[in-house]
Amino acid sequence: MDLSHSQSTLSLGFSSHTSPPHRSQISDDSISLQLDSSHRDPIPLQLLETNGSVVESEDDDKDDAVQEIRLLGHSLKRRRDTTETTTTTSSSSSSFCRRGSVEKPDLETRRSKVRAWGDSPLCAADPEIFEIMEKEKQRQFKGIELIASENFVCRAVMEALGSHLTNKYSEGMPGARYYGGNQYIDDIETRCCERALAAFGLESENWGVNVQPYSCTSANFAVYTGLLLPRGSDNGVGYAVRWEYESWVNPQTGYIDFDKLEERALDFRPKILICGGSSYPREWDYARFRQIADKCGAVLMCDMAQISGLVAAKV
Repeated sequence: MDLSHSQSTLSLGFSSHTSPPHRSQISDDSISLQLDSSHRDPIPLQLLETNGSVVESEDDDKDDAVQEIRLLGHSLKRRRDTTETTTTTSSSSSSFCRRGSVEKPDLETRRSKVRAWGDSPLCAADPEIFEIMEKEKQRQFKGIELIASENFVCRAVMEALGSHLTNKYSEGMPGARYYGGNQYIDDIETRCCERALAAFGLESENWGVNVQPYSCTSANFAVYTGLLLPRGSDNGVGYAVRWEYESWVNPQTGYIDFDKLEERALDFRPKILICGGSSYPREWDYARFRQIADKCGAVLMCDMAQISGLVAAKV
């Protein structure tokens, strides 16, 4: 679109005067906007380069130079100290024209910064989180842990869990992943399954194992969703009966009342009968649980997360 012959009064231009205009001198470094009535022929929508010329005031008492530009038909005047050298003034003028341009670091500099950040230890990358982790380490070291499902793992376990394996996304089962590049992850998981079966003396022909759940809670939920239907029921000792808490422990003896448990199980006919947990410090009568589950037609599920190590060690 050609605007060279436009008659619009909207103009954007820069001009420099060889002599100061007949206006009151500015006594400080402030910026003023003044209407210039002598500007009759505005340059339509054009941005002109300022030549950075500086003029001296005729007043001997004034040692400051004045630079004037026109913006949208108005005169903008700025005073500068004349003690600056011509080179400095020219450089400042050039910088004024190139305002907003920032020198960017070269590619190698940016790469070096990224590598330095990636190699930084946690104490340097995130001191706040590092400090909290150190406090937790001291809490574990100085305290006595009485929670059955917690344990102090060896250094080898911490190295494996805090390794480069965390970079890999391995959704799915070995040999049937959703993403590629899992051949070594599959190898690790398969070996874990083999070792889990061997630890409990089980044969792979009759038993299967899933080592993916990171806690008994997620493992239990996988069993529930796999065996139960909506509005179904389970029958648990110290767990939920129709998802409501009910204990089967006799308050007089401190032992499970198996007669009452069997009576209730035959009344509700649950899909799953659960035994196990950390809230019962007695030895479990698994044979009696098996009998009750067979009578009511339920699947017997044993939650042995707290005692699995003792079972594997056969103690």
